[in-house]
Amino acid sequence: MRQVYPAISNPRCPHCGVHLALCFCADYPVFATRTRTIFLQHSQELVKPTNSARLACRILSNASIRTWERLSPPEFGPEAILLFPFPGSPALEPGDMQGNAVIVIPDGTWSQAGRMANVLNRTGSIRSRTLPPGESSLWSVRLSNDPARISSAQAASAALAIGGESQAAEFLDRALVEASQKILAMRGILERMQRQ
Repeated sequence: MRQVYPAISNPRCPHCGVHLALCFCADYPVFATRTRTIFLQHSQELVKPTNSARLACRILSNASIRTWERLSPPEFGPEAILLFPFPGSPALEPGDMQGNAVIVIPDGTWSQAGRMANVLNRTGSIRSRTLPPGESSLWSVRLSNDPARISSAQAASAALAIGGESQAAEFLDRALVEASQKILAMRGILERMQRQ
């Protein structure tokens, strides 16, 4: 009879997604932001170690994750802004970020995020904005061919920068790069990229 050994998996940090021995985010400060960020997360995203929203919530005190429920989509107040690159949507501007702005960011694969955003947009109860063209994705563990497609956490960072909360935005960007590099190193991908 063949012996079957249980798979051994290294536990990961629930925030940055890297193995606990490599975790760096415990040393990161928490930024109290004026802007409230809500990541509207698809249920399949909950278990993915490459989810960037959890890292953002570790760094931003005013960020949270809310699980998407298709049959009962959440309602948001008039101050809420749905951040998604709909064609023809106006770009997010500093004026949108005044006062107690609430940014809602769909969090999942691009097709999941698009479906969530379309449902919310059809309700007519939330303003939609897109990010102005900017940097390509910093979250290199999940890349797209479209440079406008960035991670949920990088979208939050870009919104904070537009709203004048640049210190929190810069730190979140730095954390995304560091976590990406560590995850790619864990997979052996970083070494192959450096040899090329």
